[in-house]
Amino acid sequence: MKKIITASIALAASAMSIAPLTGSALYIPADSYDMIQEQLDSYTYITEFDVSENDPNYPSDYELYIRIPEGTETSCGVKLMMKEDYAAINITIPGGNGRKVLSDALQKTGINGKVFTDDDINCECRLYGNVSQADIKALYSKLNDNVPVSGFVYSSDLYSVREGGTNNELLGKFCFCSYDYDTGKWTSPEEQLIEYNKLVELAETLLPDSSIELDTYEDRELGFTAYNATLVPASGMTIEERIVFALKVKEETGRFGGFFISESAAPVLKVDRVDLVNAVEGDTNCDNNMNMADAVLIMQSLSNPDKYCLSSQGVFNGDMNNDGITAGDALIIQKKLLGLR
Repeated sequence: MKKIITASIALAASAMSIAPLTGSALYIPADSYDMIQEQLDSYTYITEFDVSENDPNYPSDYELYIRIPEGTETSCGVKLMMKEDYAAINITIPGGNGRKVLSDALQKTGINGKVFTDDDINCECRLYGNVSQADIKALYSKLNDNVPVSGFVYSSDLYSVREGGTNNELLGKFCFCSYDYDTGKWTSPEEQLIEYNKLVELAETLLPDSSIELDTYEDRELGFTAYNATLVPASGMTIEERIVFALKVKEETGRFGGFFISESAAPVLKVDRVDLVNAVEGDTNCDNNMNMADAVLIMQSLSNPDKYCLSSQGVFNGDMNNDGITAGDALIIQKKLLGLR
C-alpha cells in the first residue's frame, strides 16, 4: 500500500505541496472510543487513505470526514480520523539515550517496533505484530536491567482525530506527485501525466464545459517534478458537487482534491492504558494493594462480567501467569497472601 502524501494537504506550486501543513490539533481526553464518534457527529464520512508498510503511521488507515456548510459558505471543516491497529509504549529514561536503550531492548526481547523521540528522554514506541502481556513484562524487565526507567505506559489501542479544512478552490486542485515509502521514490513525470490525462477525460465526461489548467513544479534538491492540475468549471459549482467530482477522481486516479490536516501535537486517545512503573502484582481493583478483595473481584468478574468489569490496569495486575484472567489467578493471589507461594 502507498500513502498519497499530496492527498492530505493544500496544494501549491511549491515544496509545501508535498509536506503536511502544521497547526494546533484537537486533543480529546477520554476513556472510550465513543468520545471520538461524538466529535464526528456533525461530519459526513467521505473516503479513506492507505499507508505503506514503511510509513511511520503503518498500519493505520485514515478515514476522512467532512462537514458540508449550510447556506452559501464555501469553506468547510475537515476532520481526519486515524484508526490505529497497533499497540504503543511511552517510556521515560531520565538519563537519556532512550532511543538506543529502547531499540536494544526491543531487539533482545524479539518485539517488532519503531521508536520515536524528540529529546531521547521521553520515547514513544509503536509495536507491530502480536504482542502479549508477557512480552511487555519482559521488555520492561529488560529495560530495568540496564537503566532506571521512571515511566513505562503500555497502550493496546490508539485513536485520534486531526482537524483540517478545505474549500471550493482546494477541492478543485489535484497533484499527481506522491512519495512511495516502499521504494523511496517520487512518482515519475510520465506516470503523473498519465493520471493528468485521466483527470482531463473525467472532466470532459462529467463536466463537459469545464477546463483543466496544468502547472508544474521542479525540486532539484529532492529530485522530483510535480504536476498540479486545477479544475476550472464553466459555472459555479457547489461544494457538494466538487466533493462528488473529487471522489470520482480519487476512484480513477487515487488522488483526492486538496485539503490540509494539522499534523503537530497529535491528539491521542489511549483506550487500554497500563502503567507498569506503578503496577502492583495481584491488585485487580487498583487500590495499590494485593489483598483478598482482589481474588474475590476476579471470581466475580468471571461469574458476572456485565456487573463486575476489570480495568485494563486491573487485568494486567491480576494476570499472575500471563494466560489471561482465570480462576487460577485468584488461587495464586490467595496462596501468596497465605504465604504458600
